[in-house]
Amino acid sequence: MSINERLHRLDNVMTDQNLDAYLATNTSDIRWLTGFSHVFDSEQAHAMLVSSSLLTNDPLRLLHTDMRYSGAMRQQNDGTLDVLDDERKPHSQFVIEQFTALATSKYRDKTLRIGIETDLSLAVFRSLTKALDESELGAYELVELPGYIQALRAVKDLDEIQALKNAQQITDAGFIHMLEFLKPGQSEAEVAVELEFFIRRIGSEDVSFSAIIGSGPNSAIPHAIPGKRQLERGDFVVMDFGAKLDDYRSDMTRTVVIGSASEYQREIYATVLTAQLAALVMISPGVKMVVPYDKVNAIFAEHGFEPLTHGLGHGVGIDIHEAPTMALKSEGELVVGHVVTVEPGIYIEGFGGVRIEDYGAVTESGFDNFTTSAKELVEL
Repeated sequence: MSINERLHRLDNVMTDQNLDAYLATNTSDIRWLTGFSHVFDSEQAHAMLVSSSLLTNDPLRLLHTDMRYSGAMRQQNDGTLDVLDDERKPHSQFVIEQFTALATSKYRDKTLRIGIETDLSLAVFRSLTKALDESELGAYELVELPGYIQALRAVKDLDEIQALKNAQQITDAGFIHMLEFLKPGQSEAEVAVELEFFIRRIGSEDVSFSAIIGSGPNSAIPHAIPGKRQLERGDFVVMDFGAKLDDYRSDMTRTVVIGSASEYQREIYATVLTAQLAALVMISPGVKMVVPYDKVNAIFAEHGFEPLTHGLGHGVGIDIHEAPTMALKSEGELVVGHVVTVEPGIYIEGFGGVRIEDYGAVTESGFDNFTTSAKELVEL
């Protein structure tokens, strides 16, 4: 899918909603709309106004940023952006200037309809409404569009899928390294540092997210923050981590045992693995999001364990958590191009927990699992 195809997919949404333009301030959305790589960081420092074909015949990308990013953008801008403005001014002023420059009879005699995301910051919203009220553009309406670009981003193209696969190759190598590194007496924080350093050393541009390392009773905390606790023989150790390449992320979880596993640990692990394998074979186009989730809970109940305490899976791409979501109240169906995790877990408070997570793409024939790391119980 070309970058212009992404623009026209958004234009289809705008015309369906009878919108004249869409204002994007989410950095990940702007990364997707421009295709610019190795430019953006975590700051929400940008605003992109995208005109619809209802307003300008051909949709336009009009971007306001600042000089920290504009140089890198110009190097990649081969016609993607119709306007690149790095002047120091509020985003709202930029919006007014662009509508004024695009002034046509098309919106002078009707209400100007501008799509906005529901996560637009309150400060930007207030500044925008004030600027519009004080402008000479006439009547306007801000139309909330929850998750519209995120829904478009949920369907990955071949280049995005390849970037995600490349990131996972580094992640798989990280797990192999950790099997040789883990020893009793190491702290969770020490494990996290080694893991993150190793994947950076072999090519990851950044970590996908801060590694989740939980040992012993802390392994029962799904998003355990690595701390001072030292690994002990008999511990479950949950490692949830990922690499980042070309702004795309990977996500994998493996659980190991330090020393020999008890029969109860083997039972927990086997149940989670059985549930994950059952869910993986269900991932295919047309399957309702909630169906694999329900299947996992049915297997847990059959073995005497409580239901999932979190969703079964989520989308991965430019962000570590994207659409779609496979959870209790999820609606809709899986489609070709969705990239999702499958990560069931059992957590016994005060004792420990197990999570096993792969991720991959929904294809015409089922599920292309990007994750190659072994899943049999490892005892170190």
